[in-house]
Amino acid sequence: MALVLYTAVYAVLATTGLIVLRSSLEGATLAEALGMPGVYLGAVCYAASFGTFLLSLRRFDVLTVFPVFSGVAYASVALAAAVILGESLGTSRVLGLGLVAIGVILLTR
Repeated sequence: MALVLYTAVYAVLATTGLIVLRSSLEGATLAEALGMPGVYLGAVCYAASFGTFLLSLRRFDVLTVFPVFSGVAYASVALAAAVILGESLGTSRVLGLGLVAIGVILLTR
């Protein structure tokens, strides 16, 4: 149960950070981006996800944490990018997400 909680917190923070960063950076120069609050909010969320990752390493095997967190984050970012940013989520990506889900399930058993 604890692994599920850590994974959920990690996925929410990483996804929020990346989506906010992507939406803030679109069409902006580096100088313009440095003046945008969204860049800093996204960076803080993404850094907090890394903090969650570090905390989870204290409790669980790295052979479980890294692939589970990576897989769940990949899936949540892909879904959020499709829903929020309107990015394309074609058939091959959906199939890939299904394989990632199977892998995560197998790793947590």
